[in-house]
Amino acid sequence: MIKAIIIDDDMTTIDGLSNAVPWQRYNIELCATASNGQEGLALIEQHHPQLILTDIYMPVMDGIEMLKRVRAAGNDAEVIILSGYEDFKYAQSAVKLRVADYLSKPATIMEIEEVLRAVTERIAASRQGAQEGEELRELLELHRPVTRKLLQQGLLEANFTRTPFFEKACKQLQLSFDNQAFTIVLLEYGIPRSRHDVKRSDLYIYTYALSNLIEELSQDSREVLLANIEQHTIALIVRMPKHLREETIKQRVKYVAGQYTEKIKMYLKLEVWAAIGKTVYSVHELAAAFSAALDLLSKREYVHQQWLMEDQAEASQHAQELPRLTESYQQLIRHLLDGQQEMVEHGIGSISASLQQYEGLTVHMLKNAIVELIGMLTVALYDEGILFEDLQLRQQWHKEIDRIHHLNDYIDYMSELMLQACQVLANRGSHKHQRTVDFMKRYVQEHYSEDFTLDDIADKVFLTRNYLSQLFKQVTGENYNSYITRIRMEKAKEMMLSGKYKLYEISQMVGYKNNAYFSQQFKKYTGKSPSEFC
Repeated sequence: MIKAIIIDDDMTTIDGLSNAVPWQRYNIELCATASNGQEGLALIEQHHPQLILTDIYMPVMDGIEMLKRVRAAGNDAEVIILSGYEDFKYAQSAVKLRVADYLSKPATIMEIEEVLRAVTERIAASRQGAQEGEELRELLELHRPVTRKLLQQGLLEANFTRTPFFEKACKQLQLSFDNQAFTIVLLEYGIPRSRHDVKRSDLYIYTYALSNLIEELSQDSREVLLANIEQHTIALIVRMPKHLREETIKQRVKYVAGQYTEKIKMYLKLEVWAAIGKTVYSVHELAAAFSAALDLLSKREYVHQQWLMEDQAEASQHAQELPRLTESYQQLIRHLLDGQQEMVEHGIGSISASLQQYEGLTVHMLKNAIVELIGMLTVALYDEGILFEDLQLRQQWHKEIDRIHHLNDYIDYMSELMLQACQVLANRGSHKHQRTVDFMKRYVQEHYSEDFTLDDIADKVFLTRNYLSQLFKQVTGENYNSYITRIRMEKAKEMMLSGKYKLYEISQMVGYKNNAYFSQQFKKYTGKSPSEFC
């Protein structure tokens, strides 16, 4: 309830207000009264009221002095002045009281209730805003690691740096990419053939250990960002002041690549190769630089003697080289983690169509391609707390690989892997993201009468609109747009049945400015027009 205190040296005023005003109707608890400002100040410090009704001229301490001290103490309570007209004019000229309203003595019950209604609505709105703000601060802190990961991965995607999410995420994470030079460093790693104690299928374990090592190394350096890590490949962004000479930047990037390579070899006993892309001077050019660096790294198979490949290095192309599927797999797994099963199926179809055009395809290439997909999928699922073994596959993965003899076998197995992963993620997604979805529901229920979009909610929690939409669908099984329509229509039905409002009023009160559109949506939802429903 809202706590209130009355301060007035006129006991008739205090008794009249205490007994005649229906305080409970406005969710107000009248917790104390005082006859002068000094008593009032003590009671305010004791009860911390949200509403103060006070006279101006009183003995011992007047209302103006009392309010000065209240405001100086940081109290933001709503204040209603009870006094004569001329007295209030004096109060206004004397000090900025931040007074909510003014009641001239003697005031009628109707006038008092009108003022109380307006003030209590402001207090309720302020409380809701404060509660919502606190929850948003908690959610922003909760989402900070996800926001950072989405941002750094997005730097490698075309046009990402021109999206509103990029700007908002940079602000929330306090990251700036102005006046900097950027160089992509790709590290490719593998298990040496000499390590007979390690199976090729164990590489996902090393990938998990490697991600921890790279995260630790990146945290020690503000100039290195871990953009992405997959089985076999790590993408780093090295950023430096734009004014440095190109040769200085190149030498520094080589040093960074060497440091990371040596650490991986030392701690994990893996073989490592590095590719350094072309230096660019705008964050908007990173996606193209990443693509070029991938092309450079793909040549490593034919230059075994080199551990480091630079942008100007040349290598021969192999006539039977399989088109690189890493980027397609990365996109496929992003759709998987976003709960977009239809996009996963579409991606599988695109890979199939691409490989059907390739004349040099061999069974060996297809088996290697499946191993790469399994590795990347294993790491992605592990990050979500799911083991690859949790997928309900017909047989162990290595036995299935032995049964791949042509392209159809490859596509069928890839489809089984990805769709099983979709199902497992859908089954466990609700608990992990319940708090975020609860906030979305509560926001809709509290603001359904306002003109807002899913983008507005996404801005508040620093996640993308598409990410929130898929999250809501995963947890609730219902589309976000269907949910907000349902809430608004159920509220409209309640208002219609109450008989208190006209149709155009109901339309406005549930967030529809266009009455005709509201009627259309209502009939679509209920099967009846508003007039038929009533």
